[in-house]
Amino acid sequence: MARDKAKDDKLFSCSQSSEQDYVAGLYDITQRPNVRTLLNTGCANNTIFHSTHMQIYNLIKTKLGYAIPI
Repeated sequence: MARDKAKDDKLFSCSQSSEQDYVAGLYDITQRPNVRTLLNTGCANNTIFHSTHMQIYNLIKTKLGYAIPI
């Protein structure tokens, strides 16, 4: 699934599970559990509060080493 580049500057919403599903779904099926764990942890401790989608992709790249989805 290709990312919706129009969302890159929009804020990621921790309160909507569809947001987490969308971001995790952009990654390989073997990477999704790790992405979902990172998102859940970031939402729980507010480290990704007020982050844009692009900031989330960069965080995933930094923390997990996964390429930013195209």
